[in-house]
Amino acid sequence: MIHVAVVSDEPDTMGMVRRVCGSFARDRGLDLSFRSYENSYVFLQEAENRKRLFEIVFLDTSVRGMNALDTAAALRKMAEAPVLVFLSATEGYCMDAFRAGAVHYLKTPLAEKDVEEALERGFAFLERDWHRKVVFKTADDLAVVDLSTLEAVVSDDHQQLFCLADGRQLEVRARISEVKERLSDVSPFVFLSPCRGILVNSEAVLQLTPAQVVLKSGRTLPVAKRKYTEFKEALTHVKSLGRED
Repeated sequence: MIHVAVVSDEPDTMGMVRRVCGSFARDRGLDLSFRSYENSYVFLQEAENRKRLFEIVFLDTSVRGMNALDTAAALRKMAEAPVLVFLSATEGYCMDAFRAGAVHYLKTPLAEKDVEEALERGFAFLERDWHRKVVFKTADDLAVVDLSTLEAVVSDDHQQLFCLADGRQLEVRARISEVKERLSDVSPFVFLSPCRGILVNSEAVLQLTPAQVVLKSGRTLPVAKRKYTEFKEALTHVKSLGRED
């Protein structure tokens, strides 16, 4: 799921971004959530405390609270910094916005085509990040793994079975603790454990029962009875980050 936020106290601005996000998601078959904030302090507090995670943020320079450039600077310090789109009634912030890492700068009042273009740029940026490739050592060679295709990791002592979305499997020589630590450091996805020796990409989960987790590829993996509640709560939390109340 893609989580989008707009930080603006202008109803017309919030409404336009919401409508375009909705049509953008429907046209492309995307799973997208949307949330709006009228105060940058409230937005930043939730983002910094990881109560909400966002991949794309539309940031209005006239919003109440902390000014947009300071808000952008705070976001850039986060481990999972979002893609930024600046919104402004003037061109005065343009250079500062791009120095702050913005992928687009839109003049208000907004035009539908401009918001759609900003989303296109944002998604292109996210795609490069999602398809982050990492090198792991296999029994015979080195394997380059696209983390967006990694559904799960199943442990077999010093060897880990990487389960890929296309049904293939890779045998990686490493301890499960080493793999978990590396994924935590570099992966844009959250991996959770339904039972001992298994890590599951939360984005790949299609269905969960007390006995098993079903992945989008159709692959099924066991869920330990004692870990079911913990796993379900963690999965629900990850899925709900950024979802509109």
